[in-house]
Amino acid sequence: MHRFAIGCVLALVATPLAAEQAREWVFDDNPEMPILQYGAPESDDILFAVTCEPKAKKMTVVESVVSKKMSPGGTATFKLSAGTSNLDLTGDAVTSESDGGVSIEVNGAPNPRVFALLKAGPSLTIDVPGGKETIPLAGAAPHVANLEKLCFGRK
Repeated sequence: MHRFAIGCVLALVATPLAAEQAREWVFDDNPEMPILQYGAPESDDILFAVTCEPKAKKMTVVESVVSKKMSPGGTATFKLSAGTSNLDLTGDAVTSESDGGVSIEVNGAPNPRVFALLKAGPSLTIDVPGGKETIPLAGAAPHVANLEKLCFGRK
């Protein structure tokens, strides 16, 4: 279900671009499945995404940092760091439908530590075996509290 939902989101934003666009934070506050993602608007270039299904009390975190050391199948771990906080997450290593690369998809209950990290510093570092990306959090800051409320079913 989560892969389908993320695939739908990626399909909705996938359109050919004449030139590569800069990545930015995009928030969709759909109460049934809110999503906060970092990528190039109107493209399939999504580097990081957090989505929730509040009624089912489920959250999905997806990272798509390029790495030649990961292959699909099985599980993989990545580390998120912001400020002095960090969090190791383990999920399924899956083939990205958009570009054939490998993404790590973590499914579970809403994790307060993910939201804390998104508030913990000026940037978020995503460290995977064989790859690392640092992304600014300033564009996410106005949306994190709303996403957290929606994910936990709070008003």
